[in-house]
Amino acid sequence: MKIYKRVKVLILILLFSLVNLQASNSKNINAILDIGAQMSNMRNMLETYSLLATNVSYKSPKDRLNKSIAEYENLLDTMAKNFKEKEIVKSVKVSRKAWKPIKKALLTALTNNDKKKMMDEGLFIHANIRSVIKELSNMKKHLFKKDNIKDGNLLNASIEIQASSQRLSAHYAMKMWGLPDPTIMEHWNNGVKIYKESIKTLKASEFYKNPEFKKELDNTEKHLKYFNIVITFEDKYVPVLVHDKAQDVFKSGKKLSKIILDKIKK
Repeated sequence: MKIYKRVKVLILILLFSLVNLQASNSKNINAILDIGAQMSNMRNMLETYSLLATNVSYKSPKDRLNKSIAEYENLLDTMAKNFKEKEIVKSVKVSRKAWKPIKKALLTALTNNDKKKMMDEGLFIHANIRSVIKELSNMKKHLFKKDNIKDGNLLNASIEIQASSQRLSAHYAMKMWGLPDPTIMEHWNNGVKIYKESIKTLKASEFYKNPEFKKELDNTEKHLKYFNIVITFEDKYVPVLVHDKAQDVFKSGKKLSKIILDKIKK
């Protein structure tokens, strides 16, 4: 009877530990997805600022900018509340400090439409927003490493496709605006490289045999070809088309993530 009770207690402890582990994994995966979304959101802010600077009013850019700012700040609050490990705490602290002047510069688009002022602030934003994106990437890498998530490299590839599409859209808008930043095409090329590598990674996976997965991944590749063509136009500015195609890629990337996650959670 004593042995039976001990075994029963051990089983209950194991079950409790398993439930806690699953809950932790679920929390971390959700955080990874939220962080990935904000990596895209950062690029959206760059694009939105550029659209405002060029007087493109498509889809209420002022409202979108305010919404993007609120979403990012909400993520920092959520990460600070739910994750106490030193790596996350450090990244949140660095992010808050780096974000303050960037936010102030972004809000210039809502309060001051002076061309020179917006150009100066645009240069500052582009030069400094990468420090915020870097901390998002650091938090994402930490959570992937912490949980050693099965097919984590594939989930990361789908997230990178989403972020890369927004990166290309943002740098297209900055180039066509005429922002005098010599690094714009360097960042464009890096975005294309990550985009291509992520597609290659996902094509080599077993998921590519899934018809729905293949359809969405092929869609992202089709749009990449379009981005590489449109960036060569010197006398034709099509921000609405580029924005919409980037959003379409973002949606396809989210569907890819969902298919991968459905298997991870089984």
